[in-house]
Amino acid sequence: MPVVEMSHEARRQFLELPPEIADRFKELADRLKENAHRVPPWCEVKSIGREGAKEVFRARAGEYRATYVFDGDVLRFTRFRLRKDIGYGSLAKT
Repeated sequence: MPVVEMSHEARRQFLELPPEIADRFKELADRLKENAHRVPPWCEVKSIGREGAKEVFRARAGEYRATYVFDGDVLRFTRFRLRKDIGYGSLAKT
């Protein structure tokens, strides 16, 4: 079972999310703990590249996006932002 973590930046951004969006991302994290490849039906997840041995993903909840990296053992959220503000350059920040 993978471990789910958040970077310092992601934790700060997560706390600023609207409560209903934060709840959706909490549900996503819980599902990913059980199975890193099983997501809720409302959530769109897309692989957006690799950074070394880690695959980088983008998850969508409403107008918000989360990015996370997964290396097989640890799934680490790196950002939570509005879609228009997320910017995918230098994503991992692990």
